[in-house]
Amino acid sequence: MPTEMLAEKNFNTVPYIIGFNKQEFGWIIPLFMGFPLSAGKMDQEMATSLVWKSYPILNIPEELAPVFTDKYLGGTQDPAQKEDLLLDLIGDGLFCVPSVNTARYHRDAGVPTYMYEFQYRPSFSPEVKPKTVIGDHGDEVFSVFGIPVLQGDGPLVTINLGSKTIQQNPNGKGLPHWPAYDQKEGYLQIGVNTRAKLKSEKVAFWNELLSQEAAKKVPQSKHVEL
Repeated sequence: MPTEMLAEKNFNTVPYIIGFNKQEFGWIIPLFMGFPLSAGKMDQEMATSLVWKSYPILNIPEELAPVFTDKYLGGTQDPAQKEDLLLDLIGDGLFCVPSVNTARYHRDAGVPTYMYEFQYRPSFSPEVKPKTVIGDHGDEVFSVFGIPVLQGDGPLVTINLGSKTIQQNPNGKGLPHWPAYDQKEGYLQIGVNTRAKLKSEKVAFWNELLSQEAAKKVPQSKHVEL
């Protein structure tokens, strides 16, 4: 299993960059999945049902679905806010929590690790995307991996954020400081400022509940009478 390989430090110790977007499950993925949004009618019961129906991608068992929805959606009665928070819940489960856990494994193995959270709405976003969606899944591709641009009549060049991290520290003259992902868990917010402890509370919540659930499923060795 990938998690076991990470826990055993069974991977190449090369500089590592990892991150995710502010709203990974904000628009494009629900759209292509045909995810049944509520059109302003979301309530706690509906959200809990959708979390359970998302078990194939979230691995949240039925008995824990109400716990997760209460954690994320319990602070508001507004249906529109509940829907947004449900999308955050699913995005955290699919991308954010696994990314933070993976970064921690690499950091603990002594690997130079750098983490980012992309909080930006690209100018090329389609008009049909809601204006409130900032940092949707895929929005970071050109910023992180590069985009070809023309410099006047000069040659085509590629501008990117991540290439330097393959061989060296990504920091440099004239660039925003990008802290290493160490025990302080600093990270780069693309579009805002550098911060620390990216989603640490939510990651702790997910890890605690799902690890308890996994422990229940560990097969017990049976006593065999000889």
